[in-house]
Amino acid sequence: MKSDRQLALINLLTEYKILTAPMLAERFEVSKRTINRDVDELCLAGIPIVTTQGKNGGISLMEGYTIDKRILKKEELKDLVAGLKGIESIRKSGAHKHLQSRLCDDESDMIIDLASYYKNSLSDKIEKIKGAISGRYIIEFEYYNPKGQEIRRAEPYKIMYKWSGWYLLAYCIDKKGMRVFKLNRLWDLKGLNQIFEPRKLSQSDLEIGSHIADDRPVEVLFDKSVTYLLVENYGPDCYVETPEGKLHFKGFYTNESYIISWLLSFGNKAKVIAPESLILKLKENVMIFD
Repeated sequence: MKSDRQLALINLLTEYKILTAPMLAERFEVSKRTINRDVDELCLAGIPIVTTQGKNGGISLMEGYTIDKRILKKEELKDLVAGLKGIESIRKSGAHKHLQSRLCDDESDMIIDLASYYKNSLSDKIEKIKGAISGRYIIEFEYYNPKGQEIRRAEPYKIMYKWSGWYLLAYCIDKKGMRVFKLNRLWDLKGLNQIFEPRKLSQSDLEIGSHIADDRPVEVLFDKSVTYLLVENYGPDCYVETPEGKLHFKGFYTNESYIISWLLSFGNKAKVIAPESLILKLKENVMIFD
């Protein structure tokens, strides 16, 4: 099973220091692409695997690193298993149990579930995108945003999990720039028979926040009964309680349609103070709804 293969891969790297993908593929009777996927997943789980190019290159563990059970603490082994379980939560198989029994007999104190309500479709999307990233081929998909639906073509680079959601970092061919796409808004995904030359990504490209900058201020008075919702979204320091018992919230937003929808969801428990342009937009939406 996959988790057994990944554990064996770690053991081989510990023993032989450096091995090539073709050697590992032959050893486990799988494709080089499968080995590359295993390496990616182990890296996500916290195993520092290094790949080097060139004549003497290959796959190895970071210098000085060991996964000897006699060296790793029990809590570290439990955390490693929890991380691998998190990866398995977005896959259709449940192969992590064999790996857990080999690394650690006890359950971790953490449960990491990265799946969404659309687990099956999410797993399919992630597998297709990972294949496109590995094969360096362009993908096409239907994307839903506040302006409607659009067909996009993109060069995929990274799959990210952040802000309780899955995102794709890709170069959008239609918009001619790096973009972040939310996977739950991305449907009818297919690979095109077009290979692309990978672009060099900067550190800012890899930081999802740099593509979604909150730069428009907003002030709102909330009823105290919705405190838990503000804390859930922005933390306990996002508001100041007024003498009248209201919650004075100051924040920033990017997407106008989203902030309007969010504010309207509070009904009469929220009153926007500023900006004036947002107040007018809210009034227009209420009139249209009526």
